[in-house]
Amino acid sequence: MDNNKLKKIQFKRLLKSYESSLEDLEYLKEMSSEINSEFSSALAAKKRQDLFESKKVEEMAEKSNEPEEMESAARDPLFKKLFRKIVVQCHPDRMSDDLSIKQKAERLEFYDLANKANDEDNMALLIVVAIKLEIELGEEYMEHIEKIEEENKRIEKEIENIQGSVAWKWYHTEEEKRDSILDNYIKHMEMIIMQNNKIKKKILGLGHPRTGTGYTHKILKSWGLKVGHEKMEADGIVAWQLVDQKGPWPFISRVKPDNAYKWETIIYNVRDPKTSIASIIFSENKSKQSVKFRSEKLGIDLTGNRVEAAIRSILEFDKRITAMRPSFTYRIEDQSEELFNFLKSKNYEIQWDDTDVNKKYNARKHPDLSEIEEEFNSVDRILRKRINRYCRKYGYPNLY
Repeated sequence: MDNNKLKKIQFKRLLKSYESSLEDLEYLKEMSSEINSEFSSALAAKKRQDLFESKKVEEMAEKSNEPEEMESAARDPLFKKLFRKIVVQCHPDRMSDDLSIKQKAERLEFYDLANKANDEDNMALLIVVAIKLEIELGEEYMEHIEKIEEENKRIEKEIENIQGSVAWKWYHTEEEKRDSILDNYIKHMEMIIMQNNKIKKKILGLGHPRTGTGYTHKILKSWGLKVGHEKMEADGIVAWQLVDQKGPWPFISRVKPDNAYKWETIIYNVRDPKTSIASIIFSENKSKQSVKFRSEKLGIDLTGNRVEAAIRSILEFDKRITAMRPSFTYRIEDQSEELFNFLKSKNYEIQWDDTDVNKKYNARKHPDLSEIEEEFNSVDRILRKRINRYCRKYGYPNLY
């Protein structure tokens, strides 16, 4: 079989597939319109007008489905030529009086399709119209096989999107399971609204109390960022309490509760447990508000062996902060410069200043681990393994 003949067969096959997909899409669009109407009525029965009568929500949904704008290429001369041939046969002012009413109606339908193809720069649709009008296509149109393949895939994707929509799934689900789909959809819409209404801030700094959140705030401020310590400022906040973002929190000011913020960068500061554990025991655990928040709000057991309690607290914070997917984690002892370089790479307007880098911030005098040797040595074997894993994870020597 010669190459030219093979191309023609492939061309016809693609056009047939495309035409079939196009017809299927139109049929599904009609079905979808009816299904969406029923789905909207079912949602209305849920009495959540705050969600589903909101133009803002509709705009967000439409925007999220919009394809990215692309620069349109210059219109193919072959397209223009073929479009003109179709218009000559189908334009209402050019139709022959010899045509029957049915034929005129068909021509008008083809004319609408040709205009649609012209508006969308859709060569595949234009070729289908030409074939239906029995317009002879030259060899040059065989070169558009790739474009027709792409258009066919686009149509198939549109069909897939219709059949994958919530409304379509709801309609084709057993009656007793439909209510569950509606409830899940409502939760999804609530999440969209909540995300859209969040206040955008550059920085959220997190860490366990007494492991360097105050220090992190100090160096960020010295580099030029307007970041508060346990209070919100223009660029954000550093506060260990926001490991739980719902509030209320101890010692916090000027911060909205209930996960109201969208953070551009989350910084996680860590400190060597060899020094932080004693600080937690002899300083942080003296604060009734801190102990209450961590035990009641975060569910950390702070009773019994004080070293074990401090380890459990460190590990719970690590689990929670890691789940928030921090943008950058740094050791306060020796990685301040790495933090600066990371922030610089995000195009933040900052200037290096090491005045506060080597200073201790809010340091309080307290005994060290040697003062609680008995409790340190009696720590549970599993907790020892877990805190050693934590140490290795962040580049510290094993505690045990």
